[in-house]
Amino acid sequence: MKYLFVIYTDSEYKEHLQNFKTQEFYKQICADENIEVIEWGSDFHTDYNDLPIKTQQMMKWCSENKEYDYLIKCDDTIFNDRWVHYSDRLVYENIFKNDDVEYSWKWGDFFNDTITEDNKVYYEPNTHWKTGLLGAWIKINQISNDYRGINLLELEEKDWLGFEKNHDSVDSIDINFIPNDIPFFEGKFYMVSKKFSIFIGEHESFAKELSTNFPVEDLMIGYLIEDFK
Repeated sequence: MKYLFVIYTDSEYKEHLQNFKTQEFYKQICADENIEVIEWGSDFHTDYNDLPIKTQQMMKWCSENKEYDYLIKCDDTIFNDRWVHYSDRLVYENIFKNDDVEYSWKWGDFFNDTITEDNKVYYEPNTHWKTGLLGAWIKINQISNDYRGINLLELEEKDWLGFEKNHDSVDSIDINFIPNDIPFFEGKFYMVSKKFSIFIGEHESFAKELSTNFPVEDLMIGYLIEDFK
């Protein structure tokens, strides 16, 4: 299996990219002959609203210029304190040797009867989580051979309204532009097959419309997999 590992970055995120490159995970993927590691966005800046276009263009260029079975899109900020819970899932052996990928993160405030003491994980306080972080990773079934990821999200309208309120960089969201209850993998880390990446790359017009009306790049991938099927 050949992987193209794309570190999704920005010209204004140099410190995040450098932090990514200090991680043992980075050294391991670079040492694997079946994984090609590249950066996307390190030489230009993209406004948040234009991330669907950035992702569509990345998929198009990679599918036309690189050879791979799966393309992995991984944010350079994934090792930052805010995303400390990903440390349990972003493990080289688990992803590339044991095929242990699909999970869904449940925040401590939203535990239900499916959460047991064995599931719960507590992360010590850090620069972002001043009182620590409580949650649980729940293993889920693989939903597609063409679209996989670490954290499957299924949001509701109230979640998207909160998203718009909490993201100053988002101009506005047309909550009715596309269905807002589509399951999708959080954009910190997901992988797509070569055929699906080609399909995404062909949707430039849709990416531009989404950037204007519902600028969430990882939701775009979840929406397009339904058409791809």
